[in-house]
Amino acid sequence: MLPLPDSLTFAQGAAFPVNYATAYAGFVIMGGLREGDRALIHAAAGGVGIAATQVAKRIGAEVFGTASAGKHDAIRAQGVDHPIDYRSLDFADEVMRLTNDEGVDVVMDAIGPSSFKRSYSVLRQGGRLVMFGLSEVQTGEKRNLPAVLKGLVTMPLATMPWWKSLSVMSENKGVFGLNMLSWWDREGLGRALEPLQQGLETGDFVPVVAQTFSFDDAPEAHRYLGEGRNIGKVVLVP
Repeated sequence: MLPLPDSLTFAQGAAFPVNYATAYAGFVIMGGLREGDRALIHAAAGGVGIAATQVAKRIGAEVFGTASAGKHDAIRAQGVDHPIDYRSLDFADEVMRLTNDEGVDVVMDAIGPSSFKRSYSVLRQGGRLVMFGLSEVQTGEKRNLPAVLKGLVTMPLATMPWWKSLSVMSENKGVFGLNMLSWWDREGLGRALEPLQQGLETGDFVPVVAQTFSFDDAPEAHRYLGEGRNIGKVVLVP
């Protein structure tokens, strides 16, 4: 783990490790994001979304981010160059419009099967899709069983382009799966956290805490997240 700078609160410190390790592992270790690349971040107003935006901007990438319209000012402030309202626009069509049909280099997608295939479609030559969650199977305070079942059925066709057989070779795209908790169990977070220390010390990486809840109020924290009210990370405190 990294030392907590004096400028950050303990809640911000709690919001840093998994969020920023996920962003770094997805964008840098797997995605190979470089200066001048285009990055698409789904749920750009969430804890990982904001971390990913800060990581991408420090690298020097052009950032596209999906979020509801009411959160666009907040994600612009974090560095998103092109906010996309996923509720009123088809994000894939909008990305292709904004890039003159060229597409993007890396996509970070934690939404679920319904978005994975479309995220793959906006990758340019050599592009990489990083899948790291299934938020669409969670609605409100509990899992949506029909959505879970639908996700399980559609997942194979949504997450790997095997259905194209040998033609996938000519598309020159890659698909990665990322689960930071299993990564943590197998080797720890050092490889994904240590390169972030300088940015943490210089203030390039500033975790955004949407709200803190006591352990006793954990159900309310889940409701708050389920309603999509957060901008940043929700933190439970003793």
